[in-house]
Amino acid sequence: FSSLKLSEELKWALQEKKPIVSLESTIITHGLPYPQNLQMAKRVEQEIRTHGAIPATTAFINGVPKVGLTDFELEMLANSSNATKVSRRDIPYVMSQRLNGGTTISGTMILSNRAGIKVFATGGLGGVHRDGENTMDISADLDELGKTPVAVVCAGPKSILDIERTMEYLETKGVFVGTYGPEGTNVPGFYTRDSGVASVYNFQDFQMAANIIKQGESLQLNSGLLFCIPPPKEIAMDGEFINKIIDQANYDAVKLGIKGKKITPFMLSRIAEATKGESVKTNIEFVLNNARAATNIAIEYSKLNGGNVDSLNPYETKPSTTAQSMVIGSVALDTSCLSNSESIMLNDSNPSTIKSSIGGVGFNVAMESIKSGNDSLKFVSSVGDDAQGDKILKSIDMNHAIEVQHNSSTSQYISFHDGKGDLVVAAADMGIIETISNDHIEKQLKDTKPVVLLMDANISSSSMQKIMNLSQDHSFKVIFEPTSSPKAKRLSEVELKPFPECSILLSTPTFAELRSIYDSFEESGKFELDNWFPIIDALGVDKTLKHKVESASMRNPFYKSIIKDGILQTGVSLLPFIKHLVIKDGANGVFHLSIHEDIQQITPNPAADLSLSSKGQNNLGVLLEHYSVPSVLDNLSNVTGAGDALAGSLLSALSVNSDVLS
Repeated sequence: FSSLKLSEELKWALQEKKPIVSLESTIITHGLPYPQNLQMAKRVEQEIRTHGAIPATTAFINGVPKVGLTDFELEMLANSSNATKVSRRDIPYVMSQRLNGGTTISGTMILSNRAGIKVFATGGLGGVHRDGENTMDISADLDELGKTPVAVVCAGPKSILDIERTMEYLETKGVFVGTYGPEGTNVPGFYTRDSGVASVYNFQDFQMAANIIKQGESLQLNSGLLFCIPPPKEIAMDGEFINKIIDQANYDAVKLGIKGKKITPFMLSRIAEATKGESVKTNIEFVLNNARAATNIAIEYSKLNGGNVDSLNPYETKPSTTAQSMVIGSVALDTSCLSNSESIMLNDSNPSTIKSSIGGVGFNVAMESIKSGNDSLKFVSSVGDDAQGDKILKSIDMNHAIEVQHNSSTSQYISFHDGKGDLVVAAADMGIIETISNDHIEKQLKDTKPVVLLMDANISSSSMQKIMNLSQDHSFKVIFEPTSSPKAKRLSEVELKPFPECSILLSTPTFAELRSIYDSFEESGKFELDNWFPIIDALGVDKTLKHKVESASMRNPFYKSIIKDGILQTGVSLLPFIKHLVIKDGANGVFHLSIHEDIQQITPNPAADLSLSSKGQNNLGVLLEHYSVPSVLDNLSNVTGAGDALAGSLLSALSVNSDVLS
């Protein structure tokens, strides 16, 4: 399941058959306000760790289904005002639109099952709503229990539901229902210990529960199991008291015509109001109690499967040694400040909303490559031994080799925006990546043995030269991400081998960065080398390709920019050193310029809007293509990070087939 992303900790835990408990995330996105929701999420995860298992919170992050979230991802979900509630029906839409989403019981069961996690802790179960026999308002959680083999540990169906009909529905779906306690213990009613509805089965210990899961697996029943945990007496609410409140809230809902998706939030809000917040406090305590029970079940289940439950020290990342691809570049802590008022006060404190996230060109490209399906990547970078570096190391969720430099500051970017979101001022401290140890780079390259490597221009020219030298010894391809016009010039300080060796397989500059690389190459004398001019002369571009571009411009005036903006001249001049140039032109799409030993063997790509080639001496040739932005993307309101996404996608494709661009 390539679209599902597991944290490194969970990959290790599943491989070692450690006890794991998955957790939903709608209680974070839709259940509690910020920051109580974040505090609760971390508290539940810690409770599971304390009692001997590994927590696995599930969610959708930018459309990617994830099991096991970083601290940053938890905070992003908790602080999100537009996260989607994700059940089975919502998954394709959320993934296609790259949305953030909190998983319901149904959504969490699906991701848990895909990941191979058998035990899931939550608060209360959805079910058949009161008057559901007429409205057909039945939670998708019940249907999911009938077809997804995950054990759900909860405090029973929510008291606002028709619990008796909920049990009948589960029986029809073939779902095992067991309540913790001696024979005759009734199903709990979430807020109360006893709903008055008989439980089909009871279990007296957690080993028994684990064995029930195991035996269901043995016949591949492929249905879920429901383990109900009555809340402890000290936190349960009085049945008569809470039921009166629920009846009144239900009456109000009918009177106001509230139904469908709005009914549950309305009921819970009215109950919280009537109990003066006590219902919310008990809700959190129920989740913690269920998490402890689920942990015990997971431990017993792990034992039945030969797992080692004695060594449950906090997991330390042990990155796989080899990877198909590598990114060497910057990682930074990005902090944005949005003023609470439209105007700002200089020389004074401004009340603002402040958010932090991990950024940096190298990190962003690596993340985008992983999102596009690259599951064999190592990220190499550098941070300082400070709080910012510690936060990055604890939050980053990918195979990495990040060097910690003592007495150095982690890269940071801090921006301040007015109330409209316009940038007022920013500060950047990105120097640490320029001092990354070349010994560290060499060790990672020798250990990892990548097929293709991407370096961003934040690293020093010395590090670039080291990479170039090692690429000859270890036969990996190099991609150069220019980062910015000033930093792109660093490539001119590196000794590069010309065609046909071509030190650089691919670069992804903007127009401005392309011009910057060209100017710096000219200033450093790279176009005066004896081995450069013969290649340019053999290509004969002026006689062939230039004429074809002029003809294309008559049909489409847009293509005049190829000559007018110097794309052809600057690009072709760089081809002896950089085999493929993918030149970014914003909303106009990208140009692809490449050099080929035998141009007659190259088949034009039918997806290109323009495809022109020229043949020089001995079939040596140049291919020029233009790809416009797909019409499906015309209405995008935010294109921030599009360049990183392009570089990441190209890296992903090249790691599978280094000749894909040809």
